[in-house]
Amino acid sequence: MTLEHVLNARSVAVIGASKVPTKRGYQTIRTLLDEHFEGSIYPVNPKEKSILGLPCYPAVSQIPGEVDVALVATPARTVPAILEDCGKKGVKGAVILATGFGETGARGKALENDVLDVAGQHHIRLIGPNTSGMINLKDNLNLVGLKDSPKGDIALLTQSGNMALTLITEAKLRSLEGISHYVGVGNETDVKFHEYLAFFQEDPDTRAILMYVEGMKEGRKFLQQAYKTALTKPIILLKSGRSSTGRQSAGSHTGALAGISEVARSAFQRAGIIVIENSDELFPSAETLSSLPPVRNNKIAVLADGGGHAVIAADLLTDLGVKIPELSEKTQKALRKILPAGAAVKNPVDVAGGTDADPTIFAECADIILKDANVGGLLIVGLFGGYGIRFAESLALAEEDAAH
Repeated sequence: MTLEHVLNARSVAVIGASKVPTKRGYQTIRTLLDEHFEGSIYPVNPKEKSILGLPCYPAVSQIPGEVDVALVATPARTVPAILEDCGKKGVKGAVILATGFGETGARGKALENDVLDVAGQHHIRLIGPNTSGMINLKDNLNLVGLKDSPKGDIALLTQSGNMALTLITEAKLRSLEGISHYVGVGNETDVKFHEYLAFFQEDPDTRAILMYVEGMKEGRKFLQQAYKTALTKPIILLKSGRSSTGRQSAGSHTGALAGISEVARSAFQRAGIIVIENSDELFPSAETLSSLPPVRNNKIAVLADGGGHAVIAADLLTDLGVKIPELSEKTQKALRKILPAGAAVKNPVDVAGGTDADPTIFAECADIILKDANVGGLLIVGLFGGYGIRFAESLALAEEDAAH
């Protein structure tokens, strides 16, 4: 079944709704109201008549309207019976917050299997368990309670709620971009990573997918789907659990089996995934790639104002397996017409001071290079910029035009 009715839900039942401000069953309702979720909100608690001005229902099956997704904010032992009741109502998805499942050992694994069986019988898709929740910022569907999340076009998939909090906070403080959706994958009991990729590949509000992964249950299907998704939308991934201690920690956190790092890294890269080693590089990478169209091929041209920068860029691109093609004779001829005799025009292109008196020539060079059929993308490095400071104030406007 499609995840459309779950990740883009128009009606939400909050099971375990509460009047206590520190409880998730209160925080979620408060956030949905404060952020003006336009769908229906149904608090569920047999002990209450109303919460935050909304009528409260003793069970999901007694809600009068349709319910797309249920947020289950009750202890693990209650989840099978709750899902049975959701099944009677025809609920399409459930977000299960509770811990105490497969990550805790054999008894928890047995309970997790029971939950999966009940959900399967009633065709309910599960996010989690052991999840921080999910957010759809386009529709103000916030089942996490994190306020003032910046809206943008980056989808966030993580197996750590605190990693998500870190990344969203970073986006809020340092970035021009924000997120379209966040999903706490949790134990990956039902919906798997590859299903989320398929959804976000088709989602018109998402331009890049950012992932924090401890381990995954269907790695082959994930790689097959990633190969398709990465052709149109970049996937940026941080894989933890490289050390034996890290793998043990991942197992106790989500019950995930962390793979061998070198094997995993090679497989991810073959599938077109961009593997990041440091967490502080995740969002800058996603932000950069989400703002650009995908490159046409693996051949990159380098345009530099500075020969040293051009050489360093060429070395690194080569190390990364990127090809640096020689530009066509037509392209080189066009560049020679506007650059001084000392300029390098084969690729990397070094303008050799040819833009000092007229910064707009730099933009003309970029335009000429990008029209070369053998070039899939252009990397600009070096000292472009600051002409109005370094040479003459009269160049500032031309420099700004060239930058645009």
